[in-house]
Amino acid sequence: MEKAFKQYSSWCQAPLPEKLCQEAQEIKDNKDEIYDRFCKDMTFGTSGLRGKMGLGSNRINEIVIRRATMGVADYLLAKHSKPKVIIGYDTRINSKKYAERTAADLAVRGVDSYIFGEPTPVPVVSFAIRYLKADGGVMITASHNPKEYNGYKVYDHAGNQIDDKKARMLEGYIEKRAYFEEAETAAEAGRVFICGEEVKEAYLAAVHDRILNWTEDREELKAALSDINIVYTPLNGAGRDYALRVFDDLGIKKLSVVKEQLEHNGHFPTCPSPNPENERAFDVACKNADDLTDIIIATDPDSDRMGVMAKKDGRFQRLTGDQVGILMLDYVCHCHSKGIMGKNLKGRKTVYKSFVSSPFAEDIADYYGVEIKDVPTGFKNIAAEMEKLKDEGREEDFLFGFEESLGYLYGNYTRDKDGILALQMVCLMAACLKAHGKTLYDKLTELYQKHGYVESKAISIEFKTEKDREKIEQIMEDVFEGELKTLLGESITIDRANRQINMFRATLPQGHQVIIRPSGTEIKVKIYAFARGKSQKDAVKNLDNMIEELEKFARKYH
Repeated sequence: MEKAFKQYSSWCQAPLPEKLCQEAQEIKDNKDEIYDRFCKDMTFGTSGLRGKMGLGSNRINEIVIRRATMGVADYLLAKHSKPKVIIGYDTRINSKKYAERTAADLAVRGVDSYIFGEPTPVPVVSFAIRYLKADGGVMITASHNPKEYNGYKVYDHAGNQIDDKKARMLEGYIEKRAYFEEAETAAEAGRVFICGEEVKEAYLAAVHDRILNWTEDREELKAALSDINIVYTPLNGAGRDYALRVFDDLGIKKLSVVKEQLEHNGHFPTCPSPNPENERAFDVACKNADDLTDIIIATDPDSDRMGVMAKKDGRFQRLTGDQVGILMLDYVCHCHSKGIMGKNLKGRKTVYKSFVSSPFAEDIADYYGVEIKDVPTGFKNIAAEMEKLKDEGREEDFLFGFEESLGYLYGNYTRDKDGILALQMVCLMAACLKAHGKTLYDKLTELYQKHGYVESKAISIEFKTEKDREKIEQIMEDVFEGELKTLLGESITIDRANRQINMFRATLPQGHQVIIRPSGTEIKVKIYAFARGKSQKDAVKNLDNMIEELEKFARKYH
């Protein structure tokens, strides 16, 4: 507590921007608020620095961004004499300002920057790093979080978001920097360039090259795509222009764009929580749909995530990230093995998914003879595996990667999950199925009937303040020590190997699984349950019972 108040006092005496100065006065008598804002320095989690905007060392603001940028400059200058960095930003409040500040601060240190002139999807920044042969990149975004949040992602020379080892190294450089120190000026100042249309067009061409056709009959393909009826919302985010180009390139004729969520607007006025994982994010889009609509698609503010709704039993329902990942995996494998891409996948291709994504993907991969590997949560871990394949001369062996939080990638053109590419994939799948009188849900049912029934669900146990992190630590300690002994009346088997990455994973005799882990970006615990059954009804019943027991276990920590 004393450290937090000392930090607060030093900030109050420093030259703060007007808005932060005002916040400092507003909280001067609020001990809990001061502690929450100054109890620690921000560290790199699953997706870089991320938090609420505002005053404090534990908030996102100009001061924290500048200090992080000084650390990035030091980190790069230790490796390169004249580094080059790509900078992107989404549509959030302050994103453009933070990006421009980052470029200016890097220039003072002698680092050249290429900054996009408009809000840009995350995968485009990763693509640009590779395309322009840069030494790293920075993306200002808080992804799918509410409007109060922002963040700072750092990428390496390969276009990969920095892994945990590099994050700790970078933090070492950042920690050497004081919050309000004057940066030493480089002998030769860096230059700031604008990433022009060339990069955007090259990225869109790369996405177009990933069109995965289910048929060689071009007329059949064209007719199917022109017949699919789509409602799309960019959720006021950076994906708008890119998505519209993809729809046009595919030849989508029956497209309705949600006008209320079309403009770039970081206040997200009609969708306070712009996360396609939540059904409420589709509320306005659903009002734009009618009886002729086949699918509803949403991309999140930085467009690395894509969510979709399709008709089931006469009404629109959101497919989970696992369900979409399963459908895409089956589609990709089908096209590569039985379609126009070839005949034999066995021993040639590898799929990567996060530990917390559905084990049903393993059933699909086994059927096609594709190797599948689990990685820790965070798409950066899939990107790291892609880089290993490249180092081994096996880059083309990467087939597909996904995580249950709506992240998908098919192809090597970028090193982050891509909501724009995912949108293209869903259009192709839905058009193919409609041409054969089916829906996405019909295809899911076929897969369950063929491979067995699996249902999955993710829930979050949310806490409010930094002090609550002690409760989260206690939950993790207790589950690893065996406090959660049974589920569905059966003893669970704990996978002890995952303790080192602070992820509890346990299995039941019938093949059910549960995973518990702290969020890498927010003050909450995430619980993932996977249940199998002899029928869909049986799997749903097992899943519901598992979730009820897990919520009961977690409630005692609140």
